[in-house]
Amino acid sequence: MEDTVEAIVNQQRETERAVLGGQKVHIRVQQRKGKKFVTTVQGLNQKLNFRRINREFQRRWGCNGTVISTPDAGTVIQLQGNWSENIKQFLLDEHMATENNLEIHSL
Repeated sequence: MEDTVEAIVNQQRETERAVLGGQKVHIRVQQRKGKKFVTTVQGLNQKLNFRRINREFQRRWGCNGTVISTPDAGTVIQLQGNWSENIKQFLLDEHMATENNLEIHSL
């Protein structure tokens, strides 16, 4: 019984390491004009389905968002509003990032 539990835990850790890729995930909040904010997420593993993640963000928090691909920054998710704490919690809950590789650049 303990062997199967240990095997499942090891498999989960390997999957998390593969998804994380050992790179930093940057969550940035930028203020536009007035009280408007834009939140960007950069550094997620390129194997993830960014359109699906963006759609989930939009559904959960009722905001507009887009996926942008650039040669120097890679794929970036951009959301309207200040959603940095919500995104952080989502990434931790879904095992797409850890506390160690998350960086929040906020105002």
